Amino acid sequence: MSRNILTRLPESLASPTGILVGRSSRMTRQIPINGVSHLRRWNSSGTTGGLLSNLARSTVHKVAISGFGEGTNDLYDRARPSYPPDALHKIHQTISRFSGGERWKIIEPGSGTGIFTRLLLSPPPASNGGAPSGYPNFPIDTLVSIEPSQGMRKTWSNGLHSKIPQKALEGKTVQVVEGAFDDFHKVEEYGLKKGEVDGVVVAQAWHWCDDHEGALREISSYLRPSAPLILIWNLESRQPHWQGEIRDSYEPYDLGSPQYYKGLWRKMFETQAYMELFEEKEEWITTWGTGISEDELIDRLFSKSYLTSAHLSPADREKLETQIRGIVRDAQHDWVDKDKGIFQYKYDTDIVILRRKA
Repeated sequence: MSRNILTRLPESLASPTGILVGRSSRMTRQIPINGVSHLRRWNSSGTTGGLLSNLARSTVHKVAISGFGEGTNDLYDRARPSYPPDALHKIHQTISRFSGGERWKIIEPGSGTGIFTRLLLSPPPASNGGAPSGYPNFPIDTLVSIEPSQGMRKTWSNGLHSKIPQKALEGKTVQVVEGAFDDFHKVEEYGLKKGEVDGVVVAQAWHWCDDHEGALREISSYLRPSAPLILIWNLESRQPHWQGEIRDSYEPYDLGSPQYYKGLWRKMFETQAYMELFEEKEEWITTWGTGISEDELIDRLFSKSYLTSAHLSPADREKLETQIRGIVRDAQHDWVDKDKGIFQYKYDTDIVILRRKA
């Protein structure tokens, strides 16, 4: 269920001033428990040279460069959560409303290891009990991901081969290229031209953008009229209370980086590019839960850029991990499978939609 409401956003979404943001908020609530032949073109570019090119180094935050460096990407891909079905349905509906044809052309900047990419290409399989997964099918013609990190591009490529059925790639142009939020030029090598893209989707990455003016102008130049820029994030919920305690334990280690929960990314709405090129934003929120064990939660939390070994000393890692495990063990859990130690862990998934003006 969703509805248009005027509301104060929860703490995790509030602007730095704490004031009401946006004129429309759509909210839903659900608690699900989640337990190359025939390709027109596919490969992974940029596999030689250093971890990041000079261009990428100039546009990527230093905490992201080091925190997502060599050796961290497989853990990131394994430990990070997926996204709930209703969020994917919202994105599907948003793109389909003004799509230019039966098959879509999509750009995905900041694609990371491809967790979201794979959802666009192939819905997850049905659950063990045979129930449908509930995810929509995206009619992809061309999907080009953009990722500055060589290590993440490599993991993206590996996941595309090993984690989705290869039949899902047949007849599609699927590619990952080096680039940045304000530099999409390499997508044109794979048939994506300015003014012809059906949607730009950024999953769990836009908060790293430090040039909103340049990025919004670049994005707008590739979108067809009325096509959307869609930003999506997963954020650990502060409810129940023990989850808020966990966030309070690790967030002080964030090294002053522009994490999503700080709301610094909202400065994009003050830019001339936003006011000139895009319609008024729409914001949509869903809360959901997934089953997780204590060890899986530890892996997930320590895959955060500022909690990897690049930034956290062994002593600080041990201290923080002991603190988090103590909170988990003292908590009153909603058990998914108590014998296996799997409990419910809640997330807010937040979507921001900006349509290019017609």
